[in-house]
Amino acid sequence: MDIVKENTGQLEAIIKIKLNEEDYREQVSKELKNAQKKMQMPGFRPGKVPMGLVNKMYGKSVLVEEVNKILADALYKYIQEEKLNVLGNPLPDDEAAANIDWDNQKEFEFQYRIGLSPEVELELSDTIEVDYHKIKVAEESIDQFINEARKRHGNMINPGTAEAEDVLYGEFTELDDNGNPKEDGKTNKTNVFIRFIKDEAIKEQLIGAKPGSTVDIDILKAVESETEAASMVGLKKEELQDHNPVFRFVIESISRIEPAEMNEAFYDKVAPGKEIKTEEDFRKFVEEQIEMQYQTDVDKHFRNVVSEKLIGITELPLPESFLKKWLLENNKEELTAEKVEDEFEKAADTFRWQLIENHLLKKYEIEVKPEEVNSELEYFIKAQLAQYGQTDLPQEILDKYVKELGSKQEEVKKVYDHLFDKKLMALFKEKLKLNEIHMEMDDYVKMVNEKYSPDTQEPNAESEKENPKE
Repeated sequence: MDIVKENTGQLEAIIKIKLNEEDYREQVSKELKNAQKKMQMPGFRPGKVPMGLVNKMYGKSVLVEEVNKILADALYKYIQEEKLNVLGNPLPDDEAAANIDWDNQKEFEFQYRIGLSPEVELELSDTIEVDYHKIKVAEESIDQFINEARKRHGNMINPGTAEAEDVLYGEFTELDDNGNPKEDGKTNKTNVFIRFIKDEAIKEQLIGAKPGSTVDIDILKAVESETEAASMVGLKKEELQDHNPVFRFVIESISRIEPAEMNEAFYDKVAPGKEIKTEEDFRKFVEEQIEMQYQTDVDKHFRNVVSEKLIGITELPLPESFLKKWLLENNKEELTAEKVEDEFEKAADTFRWQLIENHLLKKYEIEVKPEEVNSELEYFIKAQLAQYGQTDLPQEILDKYVKELGSKQEEVKKVYDHLFDKKLMALFKEKLKLNEIHMEMDDYVKMVNEKYSPDTQEPNAESEKENPKE
């Protein structure tokens, strides 16, 4: 066997593998003997079919299969031994392979195109400056958060008069054209959320109503869609045409959530373990929580900003000709040569970012340990259960949930990716010079939307990023 590499361009090469009969004879002979042992043919005892017949029937297919196995092993062994850092997978020369005469040839030559990764030389430091947005939390957002929390932890009461945020329970009765209950008409008992009524006139009639009050409602005017209207009176959408849209709603009861009082017991429910005692400290806690939510979204944009910056700094060359062919070969159903050409710059930055990211993971020894994954899974489970008021589960129950969720490969991969990204984000914030820009949330959203709108969006490595952490 003879293997050589010939450079064909910047970061591109061809690997040529020459095989002679000695390289494959033994393996082919072994497989044919195995086939002979299993072969059954009329006129011969099982396993005793003459080798000439076995070779005639299976020789060519066995030769092709064994040669391909030898080629694959030899190719990847050569790549490892030569420490070739390849992009994508080697591409065989199918045209040359199609001309092989498997019936008569004894010696074979195969060629594989490869693309080589460029060397990444990048040191993160405060000489690299990037914008980092900090979102100002508006007082209205804090008030909204607190009001929703007070309702969530409030008590249900049954007031005598309805207000705009109340829920009414009662019975709908279909009316005839004269405004009287229709004989054999549709009836249905259900809840009506006043705030979801879109017609202001109907909403005004419901506000101020009492148990026993009646309101005639055109259900098609009351809500947003025919589907909602039908559901309100217990019908299917297609059944609406067979019924009068005007129903009489008789209110039986009114329900209202009385917001929780602003006291230590409430603070402890919303912020367990924080030992908050004053409204001032509670509002500060809420502000921090909202800021954290905002920054989660901001950090996604920050990651894009960093990737664009680092791609621009490194200016990594790529084996473009190879990658275009590789993309086309691996996406034949989705891509054409024209589309690959049109979208290559976007794909190229994806490759560049993967190379940079892999370089950073190795250089700064970033890794995610199994215990970190389990800890993240436990945190996720606790957060989910807390939404349903379950905050004091025994550790053995939590461990059981973690084990169950950790058995799902897809979920574990999500956690690994999340933790890798989290550590990379921390690295960027630690090493780079952050130019902090304070903005209102509305202004920030407008800025991001303009940046990534179809008319202005630049190719973004992150938007097409695949997981490079292998």
